[in-house]
Amino acid sequence: MLFRKRNKKADEHPLKDKAARGIAKFLLRMQTKFSEFMNANTKNTPVKGLKIFLIAFCLFGGGFSIYLIAEAIFKEDKQQPSIKIDKVNVPKYYDQSGSDELQTEQYVDEETFRGIQSFERYMDSLQQTESGRKLHDSILIIRPGLMDSIRMLKAIYNSQIK
Repeated sequence: MLFRKRNKKADEHPLKDKAARGIAKFLLRMQTKFSEFMNANTKNTPVKGLKIFLIAFCLFGGGFSIYLIAEAIFKEDKQQPSIKIDKVNVPKYYDQSGSDELQTEQYVDEETFRGIQSFERYMDSLQQTESGRKLHDSILIIRPGLMDSIRMLKAIYNSQIK
């Protein structure tokens, strides 16, 4: 479905099309007026004069651009740099070995493990009554991988004890 043909009827919006046509007409009118103004002011200017003006304009514009670039790079005032380059922060779990996978810290402290055990006992106690089973099931429906995560955290804790 990524490369399917779009239905042109669904993509058409009469209000957007009308606004786009109005903007296009306005821009064309402005371009026409500007070209008429420029033609009226340069019709008596010799071709050699126009060429000299064009060359001077390009030299001035290019020179000014080079000046701005050089000033931004070589500026002596270190208090207010023109271009500020910030340090790139690498995420804590990013594997810098070249792969694009995220690495996790596989460490579970004693306090977290006690909280995991307490939560596991709570979930087991919920299964003792009918209302508790409903609550247990609703928790697992809302968080489907919760008990898998609990088992994984317990396995990590047990592996670090050895």
